[in-house]
Amino acid sequence: MRFITPVALALTLCAASAVSASAEKVGTLGSCIAAGAQVKAALDTQQNADASREKRLGLQFCNAGLYAQGLSHYARAMALVGGKLAQN
Repeated sequence: MRFITPVALALTLCAASAVSASAEKVGTLGSCIAAGAQVKAALDTQQNADASREKRLGLQFCNAGLYAQGLSHYARAMALVGGKLAQN
């Protein structure tokens, strides 16, 4: 029993660090904010209704904490105006 507790603790810590590392790959609040600013700047120079809709969807998903989906919509908005999101 003494051996199981430290092993369980080590496995739990490894799993927690793996989850946080994978969360960074799919997006963060900071990456959503940066992507939103890029899309806003692109839409300031070029009006596109579809891109504006994608930007709104991106904002909604990011505000809900669904960063990967929000970034996906921001990327679609940038593609619609002929650009590409810069990687942070």
